This record gives sequence, C-alpha cells and structure tokens, in this order.
Amino acid sequence: MKKRVVIYARFSSHSQTEQSIEGQLRECYDFARRNDYLVIAEYIDRALTGTTDKRPEFLRMIEDSKKKNFDYVLVYQLDRFARNRYDSANYKAKLKKNGVRVLSAKENITEDASGILVEGMLESMAEYYSAELSQKVRRGVKESLLKGHFVGGYGLFGYDIVDKKWTINAYEADIVRDMFTRYKNGEKVKEIIDRLNAQGIKTKAGSPFNMNSFARIIRNEKYIGVYNSHGVIYENVIPPIVDEKLFFDCNAIMDEHKHKPRATKSGKPYILSGKLFCGYCGNLMTAETGTSQTGKLHHYYKCFGRKKNKHRCNKKSYRQQELEDLVFKTTIDYVLQPQVIQAVAEQVVTKFNSEITKTSTLENLENELKAKEKATNSLLSAIEQGLITKSAKDRLIALETQKDELEAKISLEKAKQIKPLEVDKVKAFLNFFVHRKYENDQEKNEFFNSFINRIVLYDDRILIFYNTDTNHPAAITRKDTDDLLAGIGEKIEKKSKTTAKNEKNSLEPQKFKRVSLGGG
Repeated sequence: MKKRVVIYARFSSHSQTEQSIEGQLRECYDFARRNDYLVIAEYIDRALTGTTDKRPEFLRMIEDSKKKNFDYVLVYQLDRFARNRYDSANYKAKLKKNGVRVLSAKENITEDASGILVEGMLESMAEYYSAELSQKVRRGVKESLLKGHFVGGYGLFGYDIVDKKWTINAYEADIVRDMFTRYKNGEKVKEIIDRLNAQGIKTKAGSPFNMNSFARIIRNEKYIGVYNSHGVIYENVIPPIVDEKLFFDCNAIMDEHKHKPRATKSGKPYILSGKLFCGYCGNLMTAETGTSQTGKLHHYYKCFGRKKNKHRCNKKSYRQQELEDLVFKTTIDYVLQPQVIQAVAEQVVTKFNSEITKTSTLENLENELKAKEKATNSLLSAIEQGLITKSAKDRLIALETQKDELEAKISLEKAKQIKPLEVDKVKAFLNFFVHRKYENDQEKNEFFNSFINRIVLYDDRILIFYNTDTNHPAAITRKDTDDLLAGIGEKIEKKSKTTAKNEKNSLEPQKFKRVSLGGG
C-alpha cells in the first residue's frame, strides 16, 4: 500500500517568484512520483510568512492530521514549513503524535539518526536567513521612512496614499476628529459606533464599525503624526489629524474604563514531553503538577500507565527540573565531545552528500542548452563550408542569445540547488550547542529536539538514546535507588502529613552516577 502524503506550499509575498506556489507543487509532485507516494491533498497559504502562526491552511493541516488520513507532510523546502526552529519543533511534535512526519522535496533528509541532525542544521540555517532578510528589509524601510514614504501595510481611516505619501482624506479626517471629541465629552462608545453605522460609514476595510475598530483608532499614535517603526519614531511621515491633548485625554479615559486582565498562570513547559517513556510498561511519561501540604507547587513526570491505572504499573515519578538538568548535562558531557562531534560530522556529510540529486528543472535547462549548442555547432560547420545565408546568420544570432539566457537561468537554478555539506560546517553547528549559554527553556527545547531521540526511565537507571547513535544509549545509574525517585508525585497526590521539614529533606537534589555511552 502506497504511503499517503499531503503537500503544504506557501510563499511570503505577491512579489516572490523564485519559489512560486506552482514551482513548489511541481517539485513536490515529482518527489512523490519518484518515491511512489500517493498525494491525497494540498494545503496552500498564499502571501503569508512562515514566521507567524496566522496560516489558516497550515493550521487546518495540523488539525486534519488527527484524523490519521495521511502519513507525511511534503514541503518544497523546510523553510516553507516554518522558519523558527521552536515553532517547527512544536508542530512536528504534534504531527508525530498523530503518526505524521515532514518530508522535504529538495533536501535529502533520511529517516535515520543522521537525517535528524541534518534537518536541525537546515532549519537553523533557514532561521538565520529569515533573520538576515528581516534586517535587510528593516534597512530598506528605514530609508523609505526617512524620505517620508509609505512603506506598505493596511490603509488607515482618515488617510489616503498619494504618490507614496500619507495624505489626509478631509471627509474621513472630520469623522475621526468627531469620534475623539464625542468620546472626550463623555459619549458612550456604543452610541458613537451606532451613529457611524446608521450613517453608513464604513472602516477602511469596508466593514461596519465595532468596539475593536473604534479602540484601534483611539489608540493609534499615527493620528497625532507619530510613526513608530521597530522602536524608532518618525515625525515626518504622516500628517496629524488630532490634537495631542485630545488624543492623550481620550487614551486616559480608555485606560480608566479598561477591564483589568485576569491573572493567568504561565505554566512551566515540560521540555522532555514526548521523549520520555516508562521502562516497565512502555507508556509515555506525562507532565503532572501537584501542591504539597505547605502549598508549594511541584512539577514532575509521571507514567501515563500508572496515571490511568495505578495497579497496571508501579513506576515512580520523576521531579521535572532535576531530570531535565540531569539529561541536559549528561548530553553536554558525553555526547558533544570533540571525538564524537568529529565522527558524527563525517557520518552526516557522507550520508547527505551521497544522495544529492539535481532537480528536474535544472536537468531540463541543461538538456535544452545542449540542444542549442548542437544546433549552433551545425550552423558553424555549414558556415565553415561556405554555406552562408542571411537566415543562417539570423538563426546563429538567435541561438547565441538563447544560449546566454539559458546559461543565466542555469546559474540561478544552481544557486538554488542543495549544496554539499562540509565537515567543518557541521562541526561548527554542533559546537554552537556546546558553547551556548541556554538561558531559557526555549533554547533547551531546541537542544533536546536536535540531539535526543528518546529517554527510557526505570526506577534504578535512565537510558538516553541520542540521534547520533540510537543503538547505544547513555546509561545513568543511581547509588541509592531512593535518591531521586523518592515517589514525590505520589507524596504530593496523597498530601501526606509529613512536616515541612521532612518534605524539604525529601526534595533535596540527588546525586547520580554516570556511565559511559553504550552502557545500556
């Protein structure tokens, strides 16, 4: 039975032509045909960036994966899926939970351990490219704003764009001033909105006014001539419509009427979720929180089999922070060593470079160039034999022009091709993780997704399987079986009557004994 795939395609703006939707689809269908995959659906987001989650077709695809109707998501390149490694890892984890994997039509990423490292490198490079491109765009925007030019975006009620300049729309500007004045004088927002809609006045998008569109106008500093771009204020870009005092008075009123946001708990992420497995029953270790008798909140990992049925598995729970710190330090100390990095880099480069293939577009262009060269040589032979005609000269000139165009297209296509990896670059990528400071959970999450395949937990040992070698795990044993796994989850759930002092003692950091790689 053929593997079922869906294709996801995206491009960032209407001006982008290098990787058009049609080109992406063509490459994806060629890839599916070569690998005997069955394409069952397409999800396409047009003129949307990969650095935002506001991609309706992408989110629909993630949701559809729950139905388990397809096995793979096929993209033109990984940067079409996401240009942020953190988002990419999170969405891939959701797909993986539903039995779906992401494939790239242009990048050779195998399903073995080296493929996971290559995938991490390519995503890191895409994220770097996105950041670099953003810097270039910002420089261009800054230059345009210094000249007082409109730099794109949505229209604003009260203004028109004339010759790339913000220009006051007199009719709409009077309405804006009236909105501010009525609000300042105590008229209710609903009454102002109802009056506007009764008169048939629409927003710039052609919609009726509502509470949100009214608030956006009252809060928008552009109406006092202030244009804020990435923290830089430009006062020569947009002419003011509203007096500053009126503007700030209205904002003060809105601040007074604003409801205070409800307090939310910023839950601590469990960055090993999806990678932890119980060594006894094989179930995932899931995130759990509990409150002790002293009122302190504790975070830990608990076997889902035990959680579902206490009599099915007796696996004890692990304290979250200590387990994550232990796995993190073990990986740094034992996997990312110079000799291991060298071996992994050589393995990845050999595997990746051996499978680089030309795209059908490049092959077609090169074949076309060969045909033009053959025709040119035939004409030159005829000319050398004295068979000179005006049509032959015209044909020769046309062929030379066509060859120049084809060579330019080939150069462009080659620039887009996958370039062979170099050992030094792979080592530099791996060493980046060694020397990184890891100041937040997001950075640690990227680290775990790049190197850790899975972790199997027992009460007396921990096996860490790395993407560098999934057959030989690192083993961590304990001197005392009661050290780390002191049953903290069970204690919290039962809210035992132990004193705060005893509870504190039971939560003291524990010591582990580490053994070398391959010690399963």
